[in-house]
Amino acid sequence: MTDREVLYLYRLGQAEETLSEAEKMLQENFSPRSITNRAYYTMFYAVLALFLKTSLNIKTSKHIGIISTFDKEFVKQGKIDKHYSKIL
Repeated sequence: MTDREVLYLYRLGQAEETLSEAEKMLQENFSPRSITNRAYYTMFYAVLALFLKTSLNIKTSKHIGIISTFDKEFVKQGKIDKHYSKIL
């Protein structure tokens, strides 16, 4: 397994774990802010995994750079609905 594949699986695992946290927090009546934070990071980690899976070489770890690249490579190309960009 390549380093890239290992990192992809790690990011995907982060997304799954954070989604699980958000679901538990929702069931336990945590604050909307806390639940929203976990939901946001679920999407953020999933987008990072998507970049790795599609061989995009991203040079930034800043959220705005990740979102901008997501929009450019997936939303504007019609691969993913713009609704998801607005959420991210």
